[in-house]
Amino acid sequence: MNIKSPLVRALFEGPLDVIGDVHGEHEALESLVERLGYDSEGGHPQGRRMVFLGDLTDRGPDSPGVVRRVRSWVESGRAQVVVGNHELNILRSETKHGNHWFYGQASHHEFGDCAAISHHERRAIRDFFRSLPLALERSDLRIVHAAWVTEAIEACRASDLPVDAAYQTFDDRLRASPVFSKLHGEYLDEMRRLGAALNDPATEPAATAIGPYDEYCQMGNPIRVITSGVERVTDTPFFASGKWRYVTRVPWWHEYPDDIPVLFGHYWRWWDPAVHPHWSKGEPQLFPDDPVGPYMAEHHRAFCVDFSVGSRYRQRRAKHPPPYHGRLAAMRWPERELVYDSEDPGKFVSGSA
Repeated sequence: MNIKSPLVRALFEGPLDVIGDVHGEHEALESLVERLGYDSEGGHPQGRRMVFLGDLTDRGPDSPGVVRRVRSWVESGRAQVVVGNHELNILRSETKHGNHWFYGQASHHEFGDCAAISHHERRAIRDFFRSLPLALERSDLRIVHAAWVTEAIEACRASDLPVDAAYQTFDDRLRASPVFSKLHGEYLDEMRRLGAALNDPATEPAATAIGPYDEYCQMGNPIRVITSGVERVTDTPFFASGKWRYVTRVPWWHEYPDDIPVLFGHYWRWWDPAVHPHWSKGEPQLFPDDPVGPYMAEHHRAFCVDFSVGSRYRQRRAKHPPPYHGRLAAMRWPERELVYDSEDPGKFVSGSA
């Protein structure tokens, strides 16, 4: 185990509470850590410590509050965090779905009122994100945001750069390939030809170049794989988050070969299948036959701890009252017990969206 790598580091020893994607839901975070037995300073009477699976921010009403609180726990040695795709977007100055708060915009028609930050605080948040690893490991547990793929992990373990610089290095290498040049040219031609049709949910545009290009870019950069998962060209394009998608997420955990368990986030999972079509982003359901009980079964070698708290903005936007149909979850380790920010998400009634 190479604990000197800036991107793959040693995980805390001792008992842990591994917390899924928070997505700016500060109240849910406060509720969860209280239920887990932590005080406001991140201390626990039994010496437990928190580990966050990334995607602390975006969509929810108070991303700055979440970052400030979690950063204080990290700085006091009471928490660890891995980089998710939403932190990576901010590090790369990419304006993405829900990260308007970072650019000083306090409200947005889709997400409602959200706390914003000043220009002064942006640097401090970027520096915090830049200080984080991509993965954490110890003898009995691995932690990553989206996917533990051996080749990607080893490529990052060999890097001595912080995450944003390493990302750019990998991307420059990818773009220098003749394969990239060919796929990129075909992609640009198709994007020009299809134009606005790619954003029209009514009719699926026939595209043959977008999928191979997107797959090549995704799988050719190991940091993309670790922070946003394994993606392959799909035979069934789908419309999600405002555009047609020609690659789909692959449930890599079905083929995870190692005996050391992995906890990850990123993928919105639902305990009630009826909820998915109403509150999801439109993506395919990756956990249709994986019922969730209160515990992570012993046979699980990889388990997703993201229980869709990032969907709460949709319920607020629809003026649908609580209880919410997305929850913030923690996996207690080594107990393998799931704990949620609220005990009962409420019964979903079809058509109530």
